[in-house]
Amino acid sequence: MLADALTHIENGRYREAEQVCLQALATDATDAAASTLLALSLQAQQRFDEAIPLLRTQAALPGAGFEACNNLGNALRDAGCNDEADTALREALRRGGERAGVLLNLGLNALDASEPVAATRWLERALLQAPQDAEIRTYAAVAAFDAGEPRKARELLNHDLRWHEADGALLAEAAWLLFRLDAPAAAQNLLQLAYARDPQHPRVLLRAAAVHERCNRLPEAAAIAEALAARDDLGAAMAEDLALLHAALASRGQDVQATRAQHEALLRDGGASAHNANLYFSLARACDRDGDPAAAMRALQHAHAVRCAQTRARAPDLLDHAGGPFAIARHRLAAQQYSAWPPDPAAPDATASPIFVVGFPRSGTTLLETMLDAHPALACMDERPYLQDLIEYMQSSGLRYPEDLGRLSAGQCAAMRAIYRERVAHHVDWSEATQLVDKNPLNLLKLPLLRRLYPHARIVLALRHPADVVLSNYMQNFRSPVFVALCATLESTARGYATAMDFWLDQHAVLGGDVFVSRYEDLVADLPQRARALTDFLQLPWDDALLRPEARAHERGYISTPSYAQVAEPVNTRAIDRWRAYADWIAPLRSVLDPYLQRWGYRW
Repeated sequence: MLADALTHIENGRYREAEQVCLQALATDATDAAASTLLALSLQAQQRFDEAIPLLRTQAALPGAGFEACNNLGNALRDAGCNDEADTALREALRRGGERAGVLLNLGLNALDASEPVAATRWLERALLQAPQDAEIRTYAAVAAFDAGEPRKARELLNHDLRWHEADGALLAEAAWLLFRLDAPAAAQNLLQLAYARDPQHPRVLLRAAAVHERCNRLPEAAAIAEALAARDDLGAAMAEDLALLHAALASRGQDVQATRAQHEALLRDGGASAHNANLYFSLARACDRDGDPAAAMRALQHAHAVRCAQTRARAPDLLDHAGGPFAIARHRLAAQQYSAWPPDPAAPDATASPIFVVGFPRSGTTLLETMLDAHPALACMDERPYLQDLIEYMQSSGLRYPEDLGRLSAGQCAAMRAIYRERVAHHVDWSEATQLVDKNPLNLLKLPLLRRLYPHARIVLALRHPADVVLSNYMQNFRSPVFVALCATLESTARGYATAMDFWLDQHAVLGGDVFVSRYEDLVADLPQRARALTDFLQLPWDDALLRPEARAHERGYISTPSYAQVAEPVNTRAIDRWRAYADWIAPLRSVLDPYLQRWGYRW
């Protein structure tokens, strides 16, 4: 009889399983196996108030093994009782030892509770027991990403995992992570496989909707969200994910007050949402659009507190370092060092060199890149850390950066350019017919490397009112630990801006370079005139496609930067002087920002 109940559960016939178990218990009320299967069938029907007491009883029986506590912990997790689930799963670990399945469940529970650092620890222990398990490895990568370690997440997924054996939910989770790791092609392949495996699984549909939203395909995302809202088989975690999806879609619409109300309701309901930095950042944007700067700043303080707590748990020195997170800015070249550099006759000319788009983040670099990407003679790639990789390659050879740039031979410079080109080739076609645009804002801190490897390269420096830049960065949901530390407060953000700009001004005075200054305010106020000036600087023929960056954004689909939603809209001036609504909070920063307003010709 119980074999029939188990078959029903395995095939999703939970009510039939329930009836079989009730019949068995009517014959023998002490049948532990029947009681457990009954609880599991009730759990699958979201009837947690009935399932959990049965599982508590089983876990408390004399001689009960780790499985009973593991089952209880999973039911509590499905019900959204993460603290109680953690207690039960730790007891399962105590009873059963280092079992991969229990460790996985502890990690998943920590992820549900928005504790990625704790989740990482559990999942790393699980990997020691089952290093090739696709589920453990995927969720370990998710935890690493959520903890601000995208490189580690990539490494965890860079294995020959047996995706053909995975279920649809796991495939969808891996696809969504790969998407956020800037691997959209691999992500799309897994998402298609997930649809083929289980097209109606709520996790598959949730992740597909998230991909649509991220690619600015809002009607498709909204249709999935509406269909999911009509279902009654979502667990607590997926119901909360659906609520977050609704909030994200609402934030893209015009009803600002409804958007804000949705966010506030989610936070008021408690659960994992109360510890979800993403939700606080999104609420801050809604309050900003609603004309309530005080509420926006309160939400941002909560958001940064959550992010900083996560970062402090694994990198306390980054937040406590008195010099700030831009260590690279403390190493500068003097004029005599630069003058001692040997010539590099093999260095490519301007047309064979990349075009580097730099600037402090949130200064309009994504708009510039999207414009340039519309030009048929240019090939743009999303932000990549390849110049930093070259610095690390140089350092691995025993050379100091930037002090020993002059010790690089022409052959070494050529080898480093070849490494760079090989990595770029994974993302765009950089051929004789196209010129690469490398947009990475803080490459302005790598000017010495640019001038050594590509001395003839053209550089586009994006500028924007410093107060708007600082405010916009503070309002961004950065995951990188460096940016979490940088933007922990408005003051730390302003001081980071000052550090970066001081470096640029000092090193450009020493190293020179062919630089075009693009002011965001001028660009959005007169796009045709500024776009033509830019193409003249780059010595490119004019193309009208540069005047429709929003069309190019929709063609590209996935854009990795926080500006993905803004660049999909027609160019507008709404973001100019945004800081004025926050003048009371910006006022203490004036002494820090004044020199740059004067230098770049801005006014308070």
